[in-house]
Amino acid sequence: MAVVTSSARAAPKAASVSPSESARPAGAGPARLPRGTVAALLRTRPGVRGEHFSLHWRVLDGPPGVLFMAIPKRLLARAVDRNAVRRVAREAWRAADVARAPVAALLRMTVLPPARGARHRKALVRAELDEAFRAMSRRLAGR
Repeated sequence: MAVVTSSARAAPKAASVSPSESARPAGAGPARLPRGTVAALLRTRPGVRGEHFSLHWRVLDGPPGVLFMAIPKRLLARAVDRNAVRRVAREAWRAADVARAPVAALLRMTVLPPARGARHRKALVRAELDEAFRAMSRRLAGR
């Protein structure tokens, strides 16, 4: 009987650094949001309510903006579908150019979009989120 004395596993990979963190000056630390930002956003009424999503936001002291998402498992059971909705939401957030505004936004999926497949669901989600982010940016510009 042979006895294995070494581990078959490789050493853990080094932690990756996102581009925004690598551009930060040394010792500056990560950007911090005020404590309880998400809880405060959940207590507010939705600024924009669509057919399948509600969007809550609060103006921050300074840029950049941040997007929080709540895509519940009870609506989309498969992680692949939840991640696809998150990717589409981030894409719509960037395209609306709201990320540069000093705003913290919480996007909540409230109802499952009736779709005939993944592509159809993505198209429905993107159209609704484009309109929601446009409405949000119009209201922020009015302030």
